[in-house]
Amino acid sequence: MTVWIDGELCGGNDVPRSKAIAPFETMGATRAMVLLWSRHITRLTATAERLGLPFSVSEDLRAAATEVLLKNGHAEGVVRLSIVPDEASSAPPKIVIASRRRSPIRSVKLLPTVVAPDESGPPGDIKAAPRRFYDEVLQQAQDGEADDGIVVGVDGALLETARGNLWLRLDGVWVTPPLDGRVLPGIGRAMLLEYGAGAGVAMAEQAITLADLHRAEAIAHSNAVYGPRPACLVGEHAAIEVVDRELGAVWGAALLGST
Repeated sequence: MTVWIDGELCGGNDVPRSKAIAPFETMGATRAMVLLWSRHITRLTATAERLGLPFSVSEDLRAAATEVLLKNGHAEGVVRLSIVPDEASSAPPKIVIASRRRSPIRSVKLLPTVVAPDESGPPGDIKAAPRRFYDEVLQQAQDGEADDGIVVGVDGALLETARGNLWLRLDGVWVTPPLDGRVLPGIGRAMLLEYGAGAGVAMAEQAITLADLHRAEAIAHSNAVYGPRPACLVGEHAAIEVVDRELGAVWGAALLGST
């Protein structure tokens, strides 16, 4: 595998890591180009500023992402851009770009999970490593034969999943949990809310519960890499046509409006 570290292409799997909070972005690529690059960079820059980490953006960074994708044979894959602090010194953080293939999962099987909050980990409203809490959510879900786990708050509210934002179709309206500090402000989530009305699809931010989950007319899972994907609980069937027709139309409009 080829990775890019502070301006140099390196071979092997030895990617710099840190025990400190390390913000990152995972971005979907098409023909080795990241269509939503500016949105990801805006969020990463804001996170770095919040954490007090130096981070400057140049066109070389985007070119490096394309080069890594091509060298790894991931032109239609996923690129990860990370800011990795050196917790042992005051040296500037390393900027790391790596890539991987996309998941083949088309319809996401979900399972509500019960995992104790990790008070030592990053805040829930930023995308950063270490991700011990979300790793435990994902592992618990996979142990139950699901693809992803639903994060359930201590108050019983459904918040998000380990790998994306959660959507329920309730009484004809697509709802997603509000940004209360416990939910990642996903780029895919924001784009769906931004373009929903223009595409004629009713959408709203609303607190949801397990009762809502079981009465939902359809369930969807979203992130910036895959957009909205049909979802269902383990043992049930996803409302694929509804998700594709409604959220798929919104996502198409959002992508056109973001290029």
